[in-house]
Amino acid sequence: MTDEYKSNILPRAPELGPPASYFHGLWVGAPEGEALEWYDELDALRWSIRCVRKFRDGSLKAHSYASADWRDTMPDQPLPPLEEINENADFICKEIAKAELRVFGNGQQQGRAEADVRSTNLVR
Repeated sequence: MTDEYKSNILPRAPELGPPASYFHGLWVGAPEGEALEWYDELDALRWSIRCVRKFRDGSLKAHSYASADWRDTMPDQPLPPLEEINENADFICKEIAKAELRVFGNGQQQGRAEADVRSTNLVR
């Protein structure tokens, strides 16, 4: 394989460890059409294993590296430490318990978005 060909190959998904923590972020100044709330299941290196994005209209989008479009939807680097994120006044972030992610399974959300969230196995 030539060096030129190797440079055109897209990187693979990161090697992920087991879930180690859970993250909730609020993007205070999220523009219309962008996710307002971010929920992520993180491994020990803070790579997002699975994530759910909640929009102003209440709709949800779920993503994982198993998604066909993961390169467009999953973070391309580990999440920074909470202190670093919270230095920006536009964000309010905290670690949450796994049980807090069950909000997506309580029947408030309907249709395809709920099915997408359940398909991530984030809510068991």
